[in-house]
Amino acid sequence: MSHSNSRFGLAIFFNHFAPLMFLIGPFLYFYVRGTLKDQYALSKFDAFHFIPALIALIGTTPYIFQSFENKLRIADRIIDNVNSVNQIDVNLFYKIGGSLALRAFFGFVYLLYCIYLLWQYYPSKKETLQTPRKQFWITYRWLCILLGSLLTINISLAITALQPASLIVRENFFADGDVFYQITGMGYFVLSISLLLFPEILYGMPKRIEQATTKKKKTKSKTVSDEDPFIEVNESIIDYLKSQKPYLNPDFDISNIAFDLKIPQNHVSYCISNIMNTRFTKLKSELRIQHAIELLKDGHNSSITIDGIGIQSGFKTRSYYYEVFKKETGFTPSEYLENIKKKTV
Repeated sequence: MSHSNSRFGLAIFFNHFAPLMFLIGPFLYFYVRGTLKDQYALSKFDAFHFIPALIALIGTTPYIFQSFENKLRIADRIIDNVNSVNQIDVNLFYKIGGSLALRAFFGFVYLLYCIYLLWQYYPSKKETLQTPRKQFWITYRWLCILLGSLLTINISLAITALQPASLIVRENFFADGDVFYQITGMGYFVLSISLLLFPEILYGMPKRIEQATTKKKKTKSKTVSDEDPFIEVNESIIDYLKSQKPYLNPDFDISNIAFDLKIPQNHVSYCISNIMNTRFTKLKSELRIQHAIELLKDGHNSSITIDGIGIQSGFKTRSYYYEVFKKETGFTPSEYLENIKKKTV
């Protein structure tokens, strides 16, 4: 990278986003708390968590509104002598060293409290879990990996921040074998690979919500353990799909199920993936094809075209309708209709 590009990038990124760094701890806390409690709504008291970021933003405002030419001169100073960063007024209330120290402090406070929450939610052997056991332990282990990795990253960055600035920004950094930056990179790698290997993490810890519904005979799935507390919720989703047929709306989405049944969306996702053993897009396509087949069998093609049946079944495009129909039945809609006619002759 040329000197001009370096100074330009440094002038843009240096100090402008410092207030956002104070939001990492609060958002981590909201995520961990929401996952453990299966409740992500914020209360009015949660506004207090944004105070450090707000103070940092107020303190950074004079620097943000400086002319870009002045920021380029600051960038030149840093490039010429990285230790000069300590003399730059980055905030009304503290120097850059204070900013780094405060970020590290708040980061550790939030991390330690999140670890405490995780320890609190560790179930005893006699405790009955409201969350499906397998899903609980997948998510619980993920939270352990997340907090452990972030703690390692925070420690390595804090130690690095204590070093002289000339040692932090130097050429051939990884070639020199700096162990702290390698640990940080490994931490981010572990987090990324965990999400790829265990996508179930995204379902969180869905907890069963008692629904005030009339008692009726339940149809139990043979592939799902009776211990799963979401069988009843799964049945309500199936009943809703059968009776309301929301999939006929071309814009039907998983959020519609959650909204209409007043069920958290991660509960709906869990039921579709773990109890119905399918994906939402596949389930939606199958239901639409079943509806199209019913219309073809009932002779609706005499009043509307085959393509019109696709539209009435919820498909937005003719090509996707034909593609899914052939995938599900082995025939195009026209071929399927011909087979029906041959059987009735």
